[in-house]
Amino acid sequence: MEENKVPGFGQLILKKRKSKDWSLATLANESEKYGHRLSESYLNRLERGERTEPSINIVMVLIQALGLSLKEVFESLEMGYIYDKAIHGDTDTAFVLPHDLNKLNLVVATEKDDISMSDEQKQLIGKMIVDLYEITLHGEPSYFENKAAGYVLSLGGLLEKELYLIELEDQGFKLFFDVRVMVSKYNLLKGDIKSSLENINIKALHNTEMSIPLPIIGEYWATTRENDRIIIVDKVSETLKPYIKP
Repeated sequence: MEENKVPGFGQLILKKRKSKDWSLATLANESEKYGHRLSESYLNRLERGERTEPSINIVMVLIQALGLSLKEVFESLEMGYIYDKAIHGDTDTAFVLPHDLNKLNLVVATEKDDISMSDEQKQLIGKMIVDLYEITLHGEPSYFENKAAGYVLSLGGLLEKELYLIELEDQGFKLFFDVRVMVSKYNLLKGDIKSSLENINIKALHNTEMSIPLPIIGEYWATTRENDRIIIVDKVSETLKPYIKP
């Protein structure tokens, strides 16, 4: 029997979820990483076509969680012609958000130097751009004003978190190292930590889900892992102390 087809945006979500071999629970958990956890029941109704008008915030969360392109999103909403006109410059005012903001070389110019933006910062800017577009489209300035403080707080949270992140890439494999404990507890310098981390086989570490001790700056450090982030917990000698009789 031919599988029932769910038209529109819900069908796109269903197709992408299945292509990743994700359950509804997995997608719900992934959505939480992007600021808004969508319930399994809501996602199920969306895929079945019972919810046909998701908010722009929900669409943005699903774009990030599933890695959707704007082209396929517009087409799923039967608005592909708008996207095509924007791409080819056939409209008086074209609004085109790139498929993948992470591929853009965005930097922030400060008084001292240029600072590259993280992927999460770029995604936050993408959400803000969409909200600004909503103002232009609907003429509701309060729509953005009510959310401006939220953007400031979100950016502040990102900057605080990323203050202790070190990104390393090797042979096309990328990992992030959270070195907060090394900097705040042991007063180590990020530059020295990064130099030591460059001796780590990123590919081998990327391909294991284990939390293993890492040799960094002459010590072994206990770690935990969250997706592509390696969190340095503490020196192995320190983590073992509670389990050793004096």
